[in-house]
Amino acid sequence: MTRINEEFDRSRVNRHLRQRIANRNLVVKVKHFFTKTLGPGFVTGAADDDPSGVATFSQAGAQYGTQLMWLPLFVFPMMVCIQEMSARIGLVTHRGIIRIIKEEFPPYVLWLVGLITLPAVTINVGSDLLAMGAVANMLVPSVPTSLFSIIAGVLIICTLFFASYERVANVLKWAACALVLYFCVPFFVKQDWGLVARSMITPHFEFNASYIGTVGAFLGTNISAYLFFWESSMFVDHAEHRYGQLFDRPADHIPHLHHEVKEMQKDNAFGMGIAVTIMFFVVWACASTLFASGVTDINTVDQAAKALEPIAGEFAYFLFAFAILASGFIAVPVLAGTCGYIAAEAFSLPRGMDKKLYEAKVFYAVMLVSVVLSLLINLTGIGAVQALIFSAVVYGITVPPTIWYILKICNNPRIMGAYTNGFWSNFVGYFTFGIMSLAAVCLIFTTFILPQPNDSGLTNAPNSPSAPAPKTSPQSTLPLLNAPKIG
Repeated sequence: MTRINEEFDRSRVNRHLRQRIANRNLVVKVKHFFTKTLGPGFVTGAADDDPSGVATFSQAGAQYGTQLMWLPLFVFPMMVCIQEMSARIGLVTHRGIIRIIKEEFPPYVLWLVGLITLPAVTINVGSDLLAMGAVANMLVPSVPTSLFSIIAGVLIICTLFFASYERVANVLKWAACALVLYFCVPFFVKQDWGLVARSMITPHFEFNASYIGTVGAFLGTNISAYLFFWESSMFVDHAEHRYGQLFDRPADHIPHLHHEVKEMQKDNAFGMGIAVTIMFFVVWACASTLFASGVTDINTVDQAAKALEPIAGEFAYFLFAFAILASGFIAVPVLAGTCGYIAAEAFSLPRGMDKKLYEAKVFYAVMLVSVVLSLLINLTGIGAVQALIFSAVVYGITVPPTIWYILKICNNPRIMGAYTNGFWSNFVGYFTFGIMSLAAVCLIFTTFILPQPNDSGLTNAPNSPSAPAPKTSPQSTLPLLNAPKIG
């Protein structure tokens, strides 16, 4: 009997040890997946859900309920396709998109798809810093939003100048997971599951300025020129960091390049999948809470934070602020870094996040200028809404031709070698080009030709009566929330 008990105890101990080893291996695998396997593609996906993007998704869910839940599934293959092509360009050529455009196409193309994008990206930086300042002001109302925006801008610049962005991004990957809280909200609220299912697979259309602008904002927030430039350049930096140099013909020097392309495609698909999933659940959460309770126009961060109340209760404001700040600290460096990459590659100057300040002076100077200018726009309040309209129109003009030239690059065997586009990449790529061209035309038409309603975000001043601030936090307004954005 004693022998049987000893064998039983030994078997139980062995099972316990095996379980502990399995759990430890699982933790190690998850940690390795986040820090090593997930690279520029995942960071790009996280940056796609920037504060202004979350605001756009929240407003869409509050205003239209579940009627726009079909858009995430519609936009996902387009995002994966264009971002994969952008990443593949950097990975197999060791050149960024801007540099290839400069070397392979007429000069006017560089200005059309590159340099003219800089002011629009700078305004985008300003809107994200403003949103970060607004959520911080929501928690500490005694400190002005503008001061919080300045603090966020200074912290980001110091991080980019004196620390490794890659190391910081690895930490922020986990922080950005706070947006996953939106995944839980719909399951804590009573749902009409039939309506939800129909909304996911049945497109809903309304032919008015507000609806067209919102759909355009969805497309533009997820398919943006700066994301193309950023991911392509990041894979160039990744290759230089890994091999210590860049090659004119990487396929001749890197025997396992095909494997790297496969890994990039996994990283890219996962990153875009996370971005679209967050977009889907933010819309659904706001439709389930704000739209259901009659709040159809979000003017303050307090209102946006209420979408988390079903699961977070009184901590909803803190969790919302944490998620927005984390996404901002990922997105703003991406936006500012894109400005640096565009300028440096356009003038054939050193660039790269891993380079020291003295090694890439112009690259870092352009990033600094983009953040400073964005803060000045926020501080002075000079034409803030008009500036965002300008940003939207410029993005609308540049995104379709940028996609067009990415397709031309990816179908050129002299540039891409054996890694040119296949049938499906071209099919989805040209379809995306057509959709974004149509969206750009509709945006310009609805912005400048169709009359805007009095309560439109395009016509309201930052502190207009139609966008009242909450009593507890008079400066937590989001004046740019409702303006449509392509890019």
